[in-house]
Amino acid sequence: MQTGFGIYAKIAHDIIAGKASLPNLPDAALRIRRAMQDPSCDLARIEQIIQTDAGLSGYLIQMANSPAYRGWRQTKDLKRALSLFGMEMTRNLCLGYSLRSMFHGRDPLLKTLLLEHWKRSAHRAAFCTVLAGQVRHISPDRALLAGLLQEIGMPLLYVRLENTPEALGDPELLQDLEDTFCATISQTLLASWCLDAELQDVARNRHNWLRDHRGKADLADLVTLVNLHELRLVNDPTRYLPDMQTIPAYDKLKPGAVSVLGTLVMLDESVDIAAIEATMTG
Repeated sequence: MQTGFGIYAKIAHDIIAGKASLPNLPDAALRIRRAMQDPSCDLARIEQIIQTDAGLSGYLIQMANSPAYRGWRQTKDLKRALSLFGMEMTRNLCLGYSLRSMFHGRDPLLKTLLLEHWKRSAHRAAFCTVLAGQVRHISPDRALLAGLLQEIGMPLLYVRLENTPEALGDPELLQDLEDTFCATISQTLLASWCLDAELQDVARNRHNWLRDHRGKADLADLVTLVNLHELRLVNDPTRYLPDMQTIPAYDKLKPGAVSVLGTLVMLDESVDIAAIEATMTG
């Protein structure tokens, strides 16, 4: 009979091995994806779909007025917001918004865990969005989506653990499960949704400080820097963290000065992060 970690590890292994059913893409994102597969689809058609969801419509208008996307005048309606974003950015932002539907549960303990995870994801996504603003070839919407998706496997694992409250109430066990299985479960889920290899690479390498590659900085580099920045803020003495300036992602992105705490000064001083985060969690 399995005891301790092994019991819960089997649940994670079943997800990875395809022995457990995976959730579909949230409804709004799925309908928009299907519509965009039609070569004749245009923004007017996407607007019709989005208008059926008041929450999503309001979110896109808010994002259009957020520091990451706002233009020279205020956006007051959905049509102007979509014109500002274009098709690809609209799809990414709709997917990011619709992920919130995965962070709900009936059990109070599960509900709390899912909500806390969403808030952490939104916080990291806001960091990613601001940092992307300094990198011309990485779009803020892709960075936001990468920040939200990098640990998308954990909500799925939490839900699978709903009938084992002793696991959900054990922070050390949950951290061990995250360290061991988060990357693989997240990648498994992203692949089942047919999301692109770059986003899967983000999930696989989110804490791979030594990751290096040819060519210019990519999404995984950006997310790696954000994660190191955030962990430096937490300052957990039990976790090894390299110096920010020594990792390949820093050299590729060249994000500027590093504080005495080892964090990115540019992110420490940003006045936009809170506003972007509030839009996602409000």
